Amino acid sequence: MAIAVVIVVIGAIAFQVFRTKQTQVSLVTVTRRTMQNKVFGSGTVRPVQKQLIMPGSLSSTQYQIDVKAGDRVHVGQALVSTPNSTAAAAVTAARASVASAKSLLAAGLPSAAATLAQAQAQLSQAEAAYAATVVRAQIDGMAIMVNPNGVDSNGNQVPLVEVVSAAKKIVVNVSEADAVHLHPGLSAKITTDAYPNQTWTGKISSVAGYAVTNSSGSGQVEVDLSVPTSFVVPFGYTVNVNIVSATHDKVPAIPYEALVQDGSGYAVYQYKNGRVNKTQVTLGITGNTFVEVTKGLTPGMKVVLNPPSSLQSGQAVNAS
Repeated sequence: MAIAVVIVVIGAIAFQVFRTKQTQVSLVTVTRRTMQNKVFGSGTVRPVQKQLIMPGSLSSTQYQIDVKAGDRVHVGQALVSTPNSTAAAAVTAARASVASAKSLLAAGLPSAAATLAQAQAQLSQAEAAYAATVVRAQIDGMAIMVNPNGVDSNGNQVPLVEVVSAAKKIVVNVSEADAVHLHPGLSAKITTDAYPNQTWTGKISSVAGYAVTNSSGSGQVEVDLSVPTSFVVPFGYTVNVNIVSATHDKVPAIPYEALVQDGSGYAVYQYKNGRVNKTQVTLGITGNTFVEVTKGLTPGMKVVLNPPSSLQSGQAVNAS
């Protein structure tokens, strides 16, 4: 009897020693979550349309600017004029010739028709020449910049006049990896530090079909967003953009801390009956702390959280 008791005690001690030598791991249960793929970016408020008048586009180096910065302008309004007295006189003379030819035609003069056609052609040419001396607004909007010299402080050529439409858009550059998930029609939440308590909802209006390499060497794709009429942020301001490109409802998900690198993919250590088995997984949408698992796990399974590097598939572990 005494021998049996000793054996039991020794066995219990040995079992306890064995347990203490086993790796201690923490477990997490695979749960269902709603996962969203989000694209974050920083954008700039810009006009939907703008008109720039450069000095080199004028017919003369002598010109007169007909608007001031801040002026509201309308289609057809004169913005910049060059000396046009000669052109104006030509238009006046051509109109007189047309009127005279019409009088002769009304009087029944046989050659009047040809004379009228010639006078009308000359009038068209004169009006075109006069029009070239005046640059007019092509859009309704505001003259936000007027630079009479046409050069900046560094001697670089700049627009004499810049007119922008009242309609605004947001231009944001995103990575190539994010751009492939975006398309026109997707909604975006817009915020800015300048208006800390306001949020606007915009929509993607266009996604560029090409990438441009930035100064750091990475490809960036321009995405344009339309904004609601209630959007009051001025031109040139920086805004924050949050776009939800996809939503997957109630899909299996695990914390990032459960993942281990497995070649070019990922795996987890699945726990069952006191042992762990390395299981390859396929990932879907990634969130801030959780990632969707599209293959390899089902809800209710348990996996090791922050698995130690020494952990081996098939190893017995103490789980908590």
